[in-house]
Amino acid sequence: MNIALIMGCARSGTSILGELIASHPEVKYKHEAHAIWDKAGLGENESHRLTAAHATLEVARLIRKKFEEEKGESLWFAEKCPRSVLRVPFIRAVFPEARLIHIVRDGRDVACSMLPGVGGNDWRHLKPPNWKQLLERERGAVRCAKAWLAIMEIALADFTGAPHFSLKYEDLVSAPKSMAEKLLRFLDLPPHKNVWAFCRNIQNHTADSYHAQKQVKWFQADHEVRVGRWRENLSGEETNVLEEVLHPMLQRLGYVS
Repeated sequence: MNIALIMGCARSGTSILGELIASHPEVKYKHEAHAIWDKAGLGENESHRLTAAHATLEVARLIRKKFEEEKGESLWFAEKCPRSVLRVPFIRAVFPEARLIHIVRDGRDVACSMLPGVGGNDWRHLKPPNWKQLLERERGAVRCAKAWLAIMEIALADFTGAPHFSLKYEDLVSAPKSMAEKLLRFLDLPPHKNVWAFCRNIQNHTADSYHAQKQVKWFQADHEVRVGRWRENLSGEETNVLEEVLHPMLQRLGYVS
């Protein structure tokens, strides 16, 4: 089955990346197929962390059947779901043939963007195994940053040795056509004018710009640019705390020296 699965921490650009791939006429696309994935249940501490052990024969059969029905006669089927970044071993067991695409974003920017969904009284994005402890002990941008860190630690460990295409949100924003060309080659898809046209939607400035579908509810008009928005959103104290907490991971990913 030709299936591409797009994943990354919530608020890392998975939606705009999914829509970019979906703009190709030979791709059937689905946004966050939770009802299908949920057939596997929850993981440790009611989290979205799933391992290969969760991929029982029956669960794998049901999920594959549903996705094949969704794909229909299309050459490729693509689905994006942030939760999937916490279940790479599970996904590889269910779909060993899948092309995995992982998008990464600066954790300081992610923390700012996750605030409406994770920074307050509720947890409305993907849940790493320690999400209950973070909900109890942390709040605001610090909670969001520590959630991103927990998610990234799991994802990077799982992707080690696993064939996949990795990209940075910042590179997608700064050079969308170049990144689109690489993605199409990864999926063995020919170039297409629809993809180049969609690339024009991907911009750094926020004023009067395109927003990925179904993501407007998370957008806050409190920053002028998407890349480096933390400079506009975080207080000096928050910046110091986040840089201390996140520095090793930011350094590992090349965001700081």
